[in-house]
Amino acid sequence: MAHNYRWRNWGRNQSCRPQVYESARSELEVIAAVNRARGRGQKIKVVGSGHSFSAVACTDHHMLSIAGLDRVVAADASGELTGEPTISVEAGITIAQLNQELASRGLALANLGDIAYQSISGAISTGTHGTGANFGGLSTFVRSMEMVTANGELVRCSPVEEPELFHCARVGLGSLGIITQLTLAVTPAFNLAHKERRGEFHEVVQNLNQTISENEHFEFYWLPHTEACSLLMNNRTEDAVLPRSAYRQWRNEVFYPNYFFGALVTAGKLVPPLVPDIARLVASTVGSGRRVDRSDKVFISTRLLRFVEMEYAIPQENVSEALLAIRDFIDDEGLRVSFPIEVRFVASDDIPLSMASGRASGFIAVHMARGTQFDRYFHGVEAIMNKFSGRPHWGKMHYQTATALAPRYPQWERFRALRHQMDPERYFSNDYLDRVLG
Repeated sequence: MAHNYRWRNWGRNQSCRPQVYESARSELEVIAAVNRARGRGQKIKVVGSGHSFSAVACTDHHMLSIAGLDRVVAADASGELTGEPTISVEAGITIAQLNQELASRGLALANLGDIAYQSISGAISTGTHGTGANFGGLSTFVRSMEMVTANGELVRCSPVEEPELFHCARVGLGSLGIITQLTLAVTPAFNLAHKERRGEFHEVVQNLNQTISENEHFEFYWLPHTEACSLLMNNRTEDAVLPRSAYRQWRNEVFYPNYFFGALVTAGKLVPPLVPDIARLVASTVGSGRRVDRSDKVFISTRLLRFVEMEYAIPQENVSEALLAIRDFIDDEGLRVSFPIEVRFVASDDIPLSMASGRASGFIAVHMARGTQFDRYFHGVEAIMNKFSGRPHWGKMHYQTATALAPRYPQWERFRALRHQMDPERYFSNDYLDRVLG
């Protein structure tokens, strides 16, 4: 246990000094921490790996790390117990650890985001997602949870046990309780054929619906100040893994996207007028290729370059119009944007605070290098997203309040009512949750 510990997130844009910082390695230790905090009249917030860009985990009261809750509890590879393969894990296990545990059992998650550093409970709680118009976010894979409530009780929830809590807590922002264990639906391990090609912005926007429908997992990056897009298409295959040399893998997945691109970003920070020329240089390196590998090795990317990020979910049918508006905004304002804009697609779900709740969604993410001015860019993009009833990613930066967000979520009041029931004294709240949930 530490006092006046300084905590910082991965992006280095959020920090806090909790009065108490401690770690838990069991559910009993989580219960004890909650009881201690409540006994002192302190709020308590859980932190996993610190990969959220928002202040969702920050507190100046009591911070509890669950990184030590990282074990596999049970696995049902055959699906004999529930009719589908599942794995039960402690809440602090990282997605990278989980992927290894699944692979060793011949299993996999059906879809993943593009980084694996997050704790599984943090990813679930903030609505982390991958891409694929027929695939929901990670929260849609949850089949049951165990949580410690504000009064220190351990509760299990599922579609048949505490169904209302289960319904809402799959994207709960840590506001309903502390997740200690999850059971996730998984699938037999599979390979993905990954194809990458260059596209021109106008062509990509014009043919967007067709490209989405032709691929299980499609995303693309557009380089502002250019017409260049990098299209990434992942589809299941029975083909064997295509071997690659260690050098080629390092060059393509570590050197180019991190060190080479990082050097160019640094040059743009030092001399902003060079950014459009740098963007054109980066665009010249966008090529094509194909590889086959284990699914998680295709989904997941290595991220060494630190940045800040804002991401919005809007109705899928509005993505092209929104991108055109962002392009015009960047040009009209004379902004210098050195990072690509990422676009992904996610199926509709029924989770109250999911960004894809009730609608098939396109996710548009904007990034800036750490240490650069981003407010003007992010505010401008957010204003465009507002026109399409945009929902911000809970784990990324945004400027919204509960008043603005409530009309964008059909089940908003349902969630708020449960939150008041579960935590009427707001022991699990912080400044961020007060702002975005009220």
